[in-house]
Amino acid sequence: MRLIRQISLAVLAVAAMGAASYAADTATTPDWSLMPKVKLELLTKLGTDALHIDVDSNHGNVKLAGTVDKRETKELAATVARSVEGVKMVNNDINLAAAAKPGSNAVEKDIHEGEAEVKDAILESKVRIALVDKLGGDGFAVGTEVASGVVTLKFDKTATKDQRNTAVNAAQSVSGVAKVVTLDKQS
Repeated sequence: MRLIRQISLAVLAVAAMGAASYAADTATTPDWSLMPKVKLELLTKLGTDALHIDVDSNHGNVKLAGTVDKRETKELAATVARSVEGVKMVNNDINLAAAAKPGSNAVEKDIHEGEAEVKDAILESKVRIALVDKLGGDGFAVGTEVASGVVTLKFDKTATKDQRNTAVNAAQSVSGVAKVVTLDKQS
């Protein structure tokens, strides 16, 4: 009887150690189904420059890494990744490839980046005005981001197809808009 009890305790101890080991393994296991969903959304929304973005995921926490050529890809990647269902948090470690122009230096690069950000802010303001002009108060519910002429419109799940189409048309009508990307806001 005592031997059966000792064997039972030993089996329970081994089972407990196995369960603890399994829990530790699953705590660091990547979310394999989320990674391809995020990568596909990046490629769909941002194009071939997104091929250079590596995606890692762990329980809804997504890490983006790599080097891209376009500033808009770097800036919009986290927004696009956040739009994928199941993503809780995004860590954007994407780097921008240095412009390989003869005679360029860090100061010139910083000036160019600053000018590009100002142009984007102006364009975003023009897009916001167009949205409010076409949608009235509903235009304020549409989220906007702009990077190098690429406008991202973020819609609540309640936005109708007509509201989405009107918003896209309004954004496309603004001079300087090169492309419009649409995303659903995640709650």
